[in-house]
Amino acid sequence: MKSEIFKYKLFFFIRYFGDALFYPFMSIYFIAKGISEQQLGIILAITPIATVIVNPIWNYIVKDTRISQIVMRVMTLIEGVLIIAITQVSGFELYALLVCLIAMLCSPFISIQDGFSATFANENQIEFSSLRIYASIAYVIATAIAGFLILFLGYEFLFIISGVFFLITVFISWWIKPLDKAKDQSERPKRNFQALMRNKEFFKYLLFYTLIAGTIRIGDSFFGVYVTNDMGLNTNWWGIIYAAFVLLEVIVLRFLTLKGYQFSEKKLFLIANVLILFRYITYSLNLPLPIIIITTMLRGVSWGIYLYAHIKYIIKIVKMENITMAILIVTLLSSIYAGVGSVGAGWVINVFGYQVFYLVLTGLITIGLIAFLVFTPKVDQINSDSKIEGITC
Repeated sequence: MKSEIFKYKLFFFIRYFGDALFYPFMSIYFIAKGISEQQLGIILAITPIATVIVNPIWNYIVKDTRISQIVMRVMTLIEGVLIIAITQVSGFELYALLVCLIAMLCSPFISIQDGFSATFANENQIEFSSLRIYASIAYVIATAIAGFLILFLGYEFLFIISGVFFLITVFISWWIKPLDKAKDQSERPKRNFQALMRNKEFFKYLLFYTLIAGTIRIGDSFFGVYVTNDMGLNTNWWGIIYAAFVLLEVIVLRFLTLKGYQFSEKKLFLIANVLILFRYITYSLNLPLPIIIITTMLRGVSWGIYLYAHIKYIIKIVKMENITMAILIVTLLSSIYAGVGSVGAGWVINVFGYQVFYLVLTGLITIGLIAFLVFTPKVDQINSDSKIEGITC
């Protein structure tokens, strides 16, 4: 039992160590290779749009834990190879093609991995978060050192090491024992799509979350390029800053896990949204770099709150049997919004610059915050005492 737990912890650590050596620096790398912000916007739009298309297909294919484990191995292998391949090509078209292949073939990995690992945690009566936290720890360590590796050895070396970590993860997944097929359980209520579509509170939340979370996704996708390419921050400092706000996010999430019951989700969202609004206002004012860096730490606080409150809010506004469907709809709509918005974002930055870009995002976040205040979703306490294990956002 202890040896299996160790395998899962190692799996999360190695997989996300490789992840952290590539994805936080991918946009900066493309700009350094001569890609314009407008072209970068198109590349960044590929992943969320492709995710919307392929996730239903993958969800149909992955029907049990045995298939999940096989698919995880294949996806990890492909992703590692494609990340290494990015270092061997050049040009917008080839970069876009490889990112598209990663999105089409590998984007559902996290949801499949979380479902598989949560099943193991449930069967052995351990907290899923005790396994998943090693992914966050890996991110903090990897991003802290990645900038220095870029400075002394270059992006190509960093991405090759990232790909190697993905390949090592494949061997660790072979080391993990297969899970037994889930035993028959008592009949559960069937999904009721019509009831969900009649739930006004769900659509209020859908509007709010899409506007806020989708806008954050667009703005933060370009932020690394903004501070390194436009404001002159060294990549080693960008890695340290990234590690710092992820660490703060982990601390906030851990605190809320222990003490979050003392706060309503509405109050938490209000705090998070005010912090997000303040952060984007500072980005739009062309303030000195030290101030930008300090306010960026608020990203860890606000997103830690979102990770804690998002699922809890959905649980309280939809019926238990519709929770998974509601999460899927929210995720798909915010992905579409982020994908389309990323294309427009690249054009805005290319024509008007980053200050106007973040001013527009500030306006969108303000609209989302007003919508939340005016149309606050009413909480249904029917699911308040229920525990949904293994669901992450």
